[in-house]
Order: sequence, then structure tokens, then C-alpha cells
Amino acid sequence: MKAVYIDQVVSFDEQPIPMEKFVTPPERLLKGDPEQAIATYVEGEQGRLIAGMWQSEPGKWKAVSERREFCYIISGDLIISDAKGGQKRYKTGDSFMLPYGFDGYWEVIETCQKYYVILQD
Repeated sequence: MKAVYIDQVVSFDEQPIPMEKFVTPPERLLKGDPEQAIATYVEGEQGRLIAGMWQSEPGKWKAVSERREFCYIISGDLIISDAKGGQKRYKTGDSFMLPYGFDGYWEVIETCQKYYVILQD
């Protein structure tokens, strides 16, 4: 194993935030027109591991997850619901793990920021 040193440790809260804006595809958008942005802090494992920060204004959209994603809500309020109608609400300080194959909806109630770690199969 190759030695790793402290200067290679990524502290998310110390990262500059050059956020890249993106638009939800119109065919997935259900409510509002949220401006979203993302900043990638870590990429590794031949593109299978990605981590960083995401933010979104209020809105609702269809989401199908083709990866596993850990989320920590930095600020805001959102509801994630599934295709069967089940739902969970997440607010500042909450964390959760979305499994591969999740089929449902994201609804941002109050502008939201999260740290995320994605593992792609």
C-alpha cells in the first residue's frame, strides 16, 4: 500500500465552492424550476467514487438512482418519496443512504445544500 499523508485528506468544509450550475431535464421536472449546482471535491476508483457538495432551490423532480449515494444535509428541507407513495423528510443535520435502483422523487421544500458520496457499480 502506498503511503498517504495529511495533505491528501479532503476536508469538505474547507473547500472553495466553485459550483457548476445545471438544469433539471424538463421531462423530469414536476414542480418549480429549481436552479441546481454541484461541486466535486473527490474523484477516484476509476470514476466509481465521487464526492462533493450539491445545492438546489425549491422544486420537485423524478429521480432514478443508478448508483449508491450517501447524503448529509448541510442546510435546508427536502422530501424524498418513492414510486409507491412512501416518503421521508430530511432537514439540516440529517443523513441517509440511497440504494442503487431507487425510483422516486426529490422535492426541495427550502433551498437545500448537501454533502454527497457516490459509489457507482
